[in-house]
Amino acid sequence: MIASTIWNQLIATLQCDDLSYIKRVYSGRRYDIDPNSLPCLMLEPVRDGEISKDFSNVQDIWLTANIFAFCPSNYVNFENSIVGNQIYKGIFDINNDVRAVLISSNTLGGKVIDISIQPSEFDSIEDKYPVRGLVMPIRVLYRQQNGV
Repeated sequence: MIASTIWNQLIATLQCDDLSYIKRVYSGRRYDIDPNSLPCLMLEPVRDGEISKDFSNVQDIWLTANIFAFCPSNYVNFENSIVGNQIYKGIFDINNDVRAVLISSNTLGGKVIDISIQPSEFDSIEDKYPVRGLVMPIRVLYRQQNGV
């Protein structure tokens, strides 16, 4: 298995029906998003090649990535941007839903050994318009044979 195959499978996994309210899953962090593209997810690679186990010609390797999630702040009911309701998903809802998808698909369709989800960090961005966001670091354990 190679990192690019895992990356594509991770994006496909996050484009599932359970996250159908997410308007876009970007490969790489974006800085030019507008309110019409929210809520969205962005995946950013952090590190690859950390060896977990080495069995001569077989290695278990960690791929580390950050999942960024952004949702617009609801001006009418600001609390909904944190904890949503039946119509609007807040940042806690998105965090929970992304975790649930990754936990239920922890082998990415049999392509990896496991996914480790690290604690999420939350923030808001108010440069152009108020936005709630989070970063969820994940580690994906996969197996390579003969470096491929």
